[in-house]
Amino acid sequence: MLEQPARRRLQRELGLNKTLQEEPAAPGSWARFVEPQGIGLNHIFILRCRGRDWVGRKTLQRDERGRPHSDSRVAPWMLLGPLGQFHWGDEGLLVDYRATRQGEKVAAFADALDDPDGEIYFPFPALERNGREFACPAGHWAFTETLAGELDKDEAHLRHHCCTLLRPWLKPGSVIHDPACSTGTFIHHLAQALPGSRCIGSDRSPSMIDAARNRYGGSVDFRLADACTETQMIHCDVLVLRFLNAEVMTRAESEQVLSRLVPTLAPGGRLIVFGHSPVLPAVGYLAQCYALTLVSRLASCDATGQLFQFYVLTRDPP
Repeated sequence: MLEQPARRRLQRELGLNKTLQEEPAAPGSWARFVEPQGIGLNHIFILRCRGRDWVGRKTLQRDERGRPHSDSRVAPWMLLGPLGQFHWGDEGLLVDYRATRQGEKVAAFADALDDPDGEIYFPFPALERNGREFACPAGHWAFTETLAGELDKDEAHLRHHCCTLLRPWLKPGSVIHDPACSTGTFIHHLAQALPGSRCIGSDRSPSMIDAARNRYGGSVDFRLADACTETQMIHCDVLVLRFLNAEVMTRAESEQVLSRLVPTLAPGGRLIVFGHSPVLPAVGYLAQCYALTLVSRLASCDATGQLFQFYVLTRDPP
């Protein structure tokens, strides 16, 4: 049974689902949204489209059984409207925006997907009560059937898009490395969908690696290794980074890990960054720092029209 604070948070999320899908009373006028201090702050997002910033609030979504759950995808109705200004005060975050009809929000999503610079980013990380960034303890990622089921289910659209993206680009013998392979399902799926590639999955959790080997050991080379500290680096043609994310590590840690792993990518190789929760590094800025070319930032779920963060970069030749 949910504790009282958790129940209140769930009720607010479900209420936001309903409110955000309503048409505004006065389209085009200024409106204000208040996000109270607390864990909801990290659900505020910015959609950058055609040089214009839209602001939105991601909420829980319902699965096929009607149960509320978190999802990496955002829907058009989660947009509030074109951003005016942010303000911070005792009430929390005050967001001023232009009230916008649902049809215009759908059009903004389509424009962002067609815009080479279109992007979704989350400016505020998950925070603890003391104001410091929140990251799950290492023990949280130990293998359990329940956790594995949740992780594998929630990344189905990410697996599909990754395979579709890589299939026309990969050459026989290309090495794909997933340095936080978790349950192993993602890298196994790539191995099955992209025959001729050599797939390597590593993770710092012994229980996850044991489970991955038991499940998929015949198709993938699984290794126990911590991408943050490992000295024997794995060189590859495709580097899949799906752990530089909120609640997994802090923003500073994510940028440090990215700088550590970029040199393992062959010149001309592809770097792919995404995840269950919001991507933390400022990918555009870091691409300039590490001689990477940013190819794309967004992807779409064709069945639903939702967008999700999916950064694709190539490493420039020396």
